[in-house]
Amino acid sequence: MKLFLSFALFCVFLFFPAACADGVRNGLALAAGQALPALFPFFVAGGLLTRSGLAFRLSGLAARPLYALYRLPPAAAPAVLLGLTGGYPVGAATTVDLLKQGALSRTDATRVNRFCNCASPGFCIALAGLGVFGSARTGAMLYGIHVLSALLAGLIIAREDVPPAPISAAPSRAPDEGFASIFCAAVQQAAATALTVTAFLAMFSILLRLAAPVLACLPCGDAFSGLFELTAGLAALAPLPLADNAKLTIASFLLGFGGLAVQFQVRALAAPAGLPVDGFAAAKLLHGALAAALTALLTRLSPQALVVSAAPDRIAPHGLPPVFSLILLLAALAIWSGKKAKNAV
Repeated sequence: MKLFLSFALFCVFLFFPAACADGVRNGLALAAGQALPALFPFFVAGGLLTRSGLAFRLSGLAARPLYALYRLPPAAAPAVLLGLTGGYPVGAATTVDLLKQGALSRTDATRVNRFCNCASPGFCIALAGLGVFGSARTGAMLYGIHVLSALLAGLIIAREDVPPAPISAAPSRAPDEGFASIFCAAVQQAAATALTVTAFLAMFSILLRLAAPVLACLPCGDAFSGLFELTAGLAALAPLPLADNAKLTIASFLLGFGGLAVQFQVRALAAPAGLPVDGFAAAKLLHGALAAALTALLTRLSPQALVVSAAPDRIAPHGLPPVFSLILLLAALAIWSGKKAKNAV
């Protein structure tokens, strides 16, 4: 399969150079205009927190809930905090950093990485809330559902009822390392991570540009672009002829799933550090399914709960049973796949 896919991509790149060039331009514009301005400061912040030792001094506050809920050590706190708030793929970058420093074992780092990778609140509010639904409040509530779903997914797919592996009490850094040294190291690591993010955004923008004629033939095909690249999929939701509660459910799923571009970014960050990604795809599928289920349930129980700016005739409170069926199927598949991956770790 890998030989076929490699040859197919080579042929596509060879025979459609103009479309590939357009995709690269779109990807670079997306990285420079939206992704990196939001993510780069958190890349640096994550490096400073872990290298300075501050995160390990504060992690005692999270020790009991982390162990009670997920059987994780206190050292996992920076990855959990930044993973839930920093945006894709800050959680993975922080987890990799903790693994390299010896603060987390490979087993614990793998479990953290499965559920501590989320969209940032700014992304949910600005792009999903204001961009698609014209409401910052809707975006904030979507972010709340997004985080809750990630934590619930962690209970299902990342918890192990065994004591956490032994870890070092502090990061492995020189005792006399000053702020200038850790600042330079954090910025350098952030630059490498930013380059990885940019490269994958450009690559998946190429794939979306090439797939555009196929997606155009499908009903509401533009929404499927979110399975490849999250930002493009959310942007394509606004003009679709769907009820707002259906758009909310789709947006919530896409935010949780993250898109293949995000998932490959995580894989690219994890591979050099030897961080296993077993169960990660299933975890993101479960995250998306849980987020969509919670969103669909809220809009069904209270049609105006999330769509505060929608006109009443755009709400379809009785049109969601097929969506629920699909969500339950996705959740069951994700749980089954995740259990198999957990047994293999």
